[in-house]
Amino acid sequence: MKVRDVHVFRVAEGEDLVQSIVDYSRKNHITCASVMVIGALKNAELGYFSKELGEYVRTEVDEQCELISGMGNISTREEEVFLHLHVLLGKRDFTTVGGHLIKGEVFVGEVIIHEYDGRCPRNKHGSLYLWDVQA
Repeated sequence: MKVRDVHVFRVAEGEDLVQSIVDYSRKNHITCASVMVIGALKNAELGYFSKELGEYVRTEVDEQCELISGMGNISTREEEVFLHLHVLLGKRDFTTVGGHLIKGEVFVGEVIIHEYDGRCPRNKHGSLYLWDVQA
């Protein structure tokens, strides 16, 4: 699988980071890609997938945080664009918290997407939807 295109953009302050990346991907027909993002978020909701429960355990981070690192991928799940994004957030007291980003209001959001030339559908494997990459 090879890089087809690179997309670089900034998400506007106040927008939801997850929804903004999904909307950009839909508009630009991106269905197989890797994502990197840095910036700052507030009112974030993170998840930790519990194998025992078969679902995400969620927590809210109700303060402005540095988005130290965001890494993930874009694929399709049931023919719809699907973003899988993990983040590490730095708090005011210099502690960190991380997990699957469910939502987060952007203060600053700088995004780089590497779009690939293959297909990256997600199919159900047990309680998870996992990549079935097709180069």
